[in-house]
Amino acid sequence: MRLTACALILGLAALAGCTTRESAPTPAPAAPPRAAAAAPPAAGPVATLAPVPGSVAAVAGAPALGTQEGKWAGTTFDVVEFRRRGNTLTAKIRISNRGAENAEPDIHLNEAYLMDAAAGKKYEVLKDEKSEYIASLRTGWRDRWYETVKPGQATTIWMKFPAPPAEVKAVTLTVPGVPPFEELAIQD
Repeated sequence: MRLTACALILGLAALAGCTTRESAPTPAPAAPPRAAAAAPPAAGPVATLAPVPGSVAAVAGAPALGTQEGKWAGTTFDVVEFRRRGNTLTAKIRISNRGAENAEPDIHLNEAYLMDAAAGKKYEVLKDEKSEYIASLRTGWRDRWYETVKPGQATTIWMKFPAPPAEVKAVTLTVPGVPPFEELAIQD
């Protein structure tokens, strides 16, 4: 009987020891979540390490050949490339949102063109054999580009035009929703 009582006492002590051990680790895991809760203030500096691709800071270094305010609140349109190569001219435009709200520029490519005022000639955005514009396009669309540009972000779009003759050194670029970029110098 003493042996059974000893075994019972040892069993209860072991069981109590297991319960004590299981409850001991419980406070330890509770401490790391508190430390993790303190981590968000430390996350602030991480955002300053490198600009997000496409952000205003990431593309701010590209010099603008021409700048206009867009009709979408807070938007600025910068022509960052206007280059003639062979028979085509490529226009690259950076759209920046410096406002506090999302901007949703909607560029209908049938309304974009170059104007050579001296020659009285208009050059429209080129199309391929499927009648799709050779330009930045919204997926599923053949005639436009649009996208949400968040505050503090920027994106770059491009368009291909027939190149004016080599003796033409500047033309006006018209993009819908933006005042014309008058007499932009063509980069050769």
